[in-house]
Amino acid sequence: MSEFDAADFVHAGRFDRGALLRRAAAAGVLVASLDITALAGAADRGFGGVPAPVRGSTVKLFCWQGYDDKYALKQYKSRYGVTVQPTYIAGDQEVFTKLGAQKGQGQWDVLTYNSGLAPQLFQRGILEPLSWSDAPNAAAIYPEFKKLPQIRAGGNRVIGFPFSWGYQGFIRTSRLPKMASWKQIFDPKLKGRIVGVNDPTTSIATMALVMGFKDYAHLTKAQLKTVMSGWERLRPNLRTIVSDYGAAKDLLVRGEIDGCIPGWQAMVIWAGQDGKTLIHDIPREGVYGFLDLLCLIKGSKNAQTAKSYINFMLAPDVQAHLASDLSQGITSAKAVPLLSKQLRNAYEYASLSKNFKSSPIRPLPSNAGDSKYVSFADWAEAWDRFTAG
Repeated sequence: MSEFDAADFVHAGRFDRGALLRRAAAAGVLVASLDITALAGAADRGFGGVPAPVRGSTVKLFCWQGYDDKYALKQYKSRYGVTVQPTYIAGDQEVFTKLGAQKGQGQWDVLTYNSGLAPQLFQRGILEPLSWSDAPNAAAIYPEFKKLPQIRAGGNRVIGFPFSWGYQGFIRTSRLPKMASWKQIFDPKLKGRIVGVNDPTTSIATMALVMGFKDYAHLTKAQLKTVMSGWERLRPNLRTIVSDYGAAKDLLVRGEIDGCIPGWQAMVIWAGQDGKTLIHDIPREGVYGFLDLLCLIKGSKNAQTAKSYINFMLAPDVQAHLASDLSQGITSAKAVPLLSKQLRNAYEYASLSKNFKSSPIRPLPSNAGDSKYVSFADWAEAWDRFTAG
């Protein structure tokens, strides 16, 4: 197409982690078919000093759909006689609204949430700090995740335990050269050959890195305007903005486009299922990375069992099944050998330390904002204006 046409943009509402996970689950990846009943994982080796779960009780889980891994929940109930009852998160803002309203009332026990936003919940007194000793299986978490400042709650305590992650760089076919620098996305030769994804968080964080703002949690209004000017500059190269990463993958494997910004490592796995090869690049400026935590909600009426469930979800066998089922990255070094070669390569576990130097997983902006910096909501509004333009 010769000129950018806003009418070609695909709108499907703001993209969120729930949509991403639902798409992954729907893909039915299961690259390495894992039966966690057949694996001798750490979940079966007692609780390392942690009190055993209360048989016959229920753990109430507030989570993104997909993190209630059906195989894991079935095994947890079979082994320990505990039912896990999930409630699905509809969007990031809902977490602040619902948990703020029920603060300390024990409506839920465990939360799965983005480490970029979880510290704000902790600061509001919504999350209970956890100690590393609360989850013996956490000992196997890669040190790169353990060292992240945003998960710390002071002393030997954490806001939540890292359990699932991913990088969202540039996804391309072999028809494009390696994206060594994000500056290459503006090359006129890419006109009409790449797509964006209707994911405001990742899109704005990515363009912030392109424009030189590594601390994207603290963007001024002027800096956010600069970030959005980057997207305006990119308009001629965008064929469209698709509703989700699965739709972008479909266009890539059909050969209708050659690149996607932002991309996601899971797209490489999905394409492999189609017998196609896609490549995930991490440009030198770095990429946006997400890390989801397992958190204990303050006021839990079943905290003892909630901690055992968190420990269970960090067991190597359970982590491996989660990775296979959702095409996601996992944090347990003991689980990685259980993965298929395709999954290991897609998330570049062998290069984790190197990649973290350019792309540490960073905090996200304040949900409320302040007089100096824009808020998380300002990001979404800026993205809506761009896609409507």
